[in-house]
Amino acid sequence: MAKTGLSKSRIIAGRQCPKRLYLETYHPELKDDSGSEALFAIGNAFGELARDLFPGGLLIEQDDDLRGALATTENAMRDDRVETIFEATFSYDGVLVRADILKKENDGLVLTEIKASTSVKPYHAADCAVQAWVLKSLGHDVQRIQLGHVNNQFVYRGDGNYHGILKEEDLTGEVTPIINQVDQWVTEMREVLVGDEPEIAVGPQCSSPYDCPFQDYCWPPMPDYPVSSLPGKGPIVQALLGEGIEDIRDIPADRLTNRNQERVRRVTVAGIEELDPKAAELLNSLPYPRYHLDFETAGPTIPVWAGMRPNQQVPFQFSCHIESDENTLTHREFLDTTGNPPMRPLAEAMIDALGDEGPVFMYTGFERRVIHNLIHWLPDLKAPLSRIVDRLVDLYPIVKEHYYHPDMQGSWSIKKVLPAMVPELQYSDLDGVSDGMAASNAYLEIIDPETTGERKAQLEAELKRYCHLDTLAMVKVAQRLAGG
Repeated sequence: MAKTGLSKSRIIAGRQCPKRLYLETYHPELKDDSGSEALFAIGNAFGELARDLFPGGLLIEQDDDLRGALATTENAMRDDRVETIFEATFSYDGVLVRADILKKENDGLVLTEIKASTSVKPYHAADCAVQAWVLKSLGHDVQRIQLGHVNNQFVYRGDGNYHGILKEEDLTGEVTPIINQVDQWVTEMREVLVGDEPEIAVGPQCSSPYDCPFQDYCWPPMPDYPVSSLPGKGPIVQALLGEGIEDIRDIPADRLTNRNQERVRRVTVAGIEELDPKAAELLNSLPYPRYHLDFETAGPTIPVWAGMRPNQQVPFQFSCHIESDENTLTHREFLDTTGNPPMRPLAEAMIDALGDEGPVFMYTGFERRVIHNLIHWLPDLKAPLSRIVDRLVDLYPIVKEHYYHPDMQGSWSIKKVLPAMVPELQYSDLDGVSDGMAASNAYLEIIDPETTGERKAQLEAELKRYCHLDTLAMVKVAQRLAGG
């Protein structure tokens, strides 16, 4: 059998699903990895920061020159002056690996894999095992195998010092027993690559431990109302698929025992929305003025401002639609693009915008959590912020209890509810930023000193349009529920 070249990432892909390995190798044009671009960027940024914590290390930079990278690594391994190597590149039996951090110590090598997660995951051991197998097979003495991940208890002081953000955990005990299995993994992967495309049905492996970028290719055409969209999912979905039932409309009337799932089935079969008039009674009992509030937040893995922890969500923007009465609608907004800590100016602007009385609508409990965090950061504003918390009204459970439309596909997300209730308003009409993750990424790009003024202006406009639609959506949804 010809020795087909492999890499650590290809082996890990093949262990998740042999078909994924085959497609990664022979049909990469079928891949849709747009959803993972931000995750890759986070991983790369954290990897660069981790290298900064090991001063004096040598970075193997020949990304496009494999022979050069191998040769440079070999020379560095022989050079006693080089104690730490970043992206050390090795190849054994056609398997290529690049070690994030390789440190020489008196008793042998310390191999450290860097991950931007906040804990060790079960599948990390396999990543480390492939690298250790290559190094050991080449005769290198690997004494310790570590995983370096984000320490989510680290608090940044704002002084450029990130020592403590990297938490190193010894995985030698977990990895050593499976190193000998790597040889078999390699054999199995090569068998996959010399054969035809594997015929593997879609299943849990499509999203575990990673979302497969070939789902659009592998998944069969979906019915209009797939049973996989039943709320809560659970074993019933696999049971129905096993019985050959793929469309919610084909589920027998007495088959579902979950109240919410049966409601979705009933409304979907009827083909029209179901609106409980009790929603109008509830909403019409609330006084004016009414406020509709939405935050956008960013939680960078590498903290930006003093007092922040990794991935801690910081609000940088809000939108607020204000109904002074049933015929008067105004709008207030805030967006900080200075790059300075946005918490205080945002909180002060919000307190001013929300006045002293009237319900403050939110959609899910996210806004409540954000305000509680503001209280933690800004104890001098505890009193006015706490009064806002006391006025919050969550629209989400009201919608979920009293409304459903077949087009919502088992979800009460505002992005599903809005087009069902108010077809003339669509998130799909937005250009650029159209979800929370994109908003976070846009903000971090805006405050990056290297971003051009033209690009900042574009992103700022996109953020304002998106956040504006979020609160306008709440207004329109509440009006529909109230009979408007």
